[in-house]
Amino acid sequence: MSILSACLLAAAGLSACDGGRKDTPDPVRLAFISMLSGGYEDIGRTTLDAARLAVDQANAEGGVMTPAGRRPVELIVLDQGPTVEGGLDALRAAVQRDRAVAVVGGFLSRDAIPMARVAEELRVPFITPGSTNPETTRGLHYTWRMPFTDPFQGAVLGQFAHSELKAARAAVLYDSADAYSQGLAESFREAFTARGGGIAAFVPYITGAGDWSEHFQKLIKEKPDLLLLPNYHDDVLPQARQARAAGFKGVILGGDGWEMLPQGPDLAPLEGCFFTTTWDPNLDTRRSLEFSQAFMKAYGRAANGTACLTYDAFGLLFAALGRTADPSPAALRDALARVETLDGAGGLYRYRGGGDPEKSAVILRIENGRFQFHKELPPVP
Repeated sequence: MSILSACLLAAAGLSACDGGRKDTPDPVRLAFISMLSGGYEDIGRTTLDAARLAVDQANAEGGVMTPAGRRPVELIVLDQGPTVEGGLDALRAAVQRDRAVAVVGGFLSRDAIPMARVAEELRVPFITPGSTNPETTRGLHYTWRMPFTDPFQGAVLGQFAHSELKAARAAVLYDSADAYSQGLAESFREAFTARGGGIAAFVPYITGAGDWSEHFQKLIKEKPDLLLLPNYHDDVLPQARQARAAGFKGVILGGDGWEMLPQGPDLAPLEGCFFTTTWDPNLDTRRSLEFSQAFMKAYGRAANGTACLTYDAFGLLFAALGRTADPSPAALRDALARVETLDGAGGLYRYRGGGDPEKSAVILRIENGRFQFHKELPPVP
């Protein structure tokens, strides 16, 4: 674990080294924890860029607005590395050593679930920009999330598979050692069968398998007309290749774990396939357009949903800071609990007395190696 960046106060005209002028209000210290080394660095890079963009924009306006006036924001960046334990160590360091009053991090559910428990023990607000597993927030009072949950995402996929794709029999290959993959697989199965669909095969594998050819040979014998791969992007593309090699010709579905797939000709095995995600640049709202343009201007590349949710996580913190003159962890937690709606770059987030938002899902279709907006679906009744 290492601190890669500490103070982003330049935009506010302050010095992090000399503390600024004596009449300058103390900065609000917010921590950001992501996977910046040792695997999933692609997620780490894009989320860090989004976090810096949010903080830079706030500081360019003189800081975040609070009832006591504007306060500069100090961003503390920590690398959790490739392990769950690294995330827990980073969280403790952010609070106990760096005195952060809130933490954004835990993009993967496997990281966010234990990090949320530690945040509860430390009594510090924790916002995950990516975890969709219900256990992340269950029974906790200091944790919020930005995306929809797996039960909602699975219900959307089940509804889409049955109603729009007209699938009758679905096969599922999921990582039984991963909370995200297993949760999404189970919620899809429940939603799909509730609408009259049949599960031809429901097959687990263990993280790091690498070769799923035997699994696909068994799946195809059951003659499914649809395949769900509720897994992360690093597994999905080789799985799709092996599924096609085994003879599967139907539609493949996935969740937001597909979002970091590299677009281009390598996506040929997934041509014509669909996945759910949280945001797409084609969403026609003012805040979405402003975020897309600002991200492109700052970094020279397009943003994705991963970046958007991270950006909105800071927007949620800024909204809470606007409701309290005391930026202590306890006061900020109470202020977060009073934020019922957030009009963010990713759309409208509705928090109804808890840390889980009601939020629409976006379905993307893969065409000619690119992600294409297909439709937006509201929460399933």
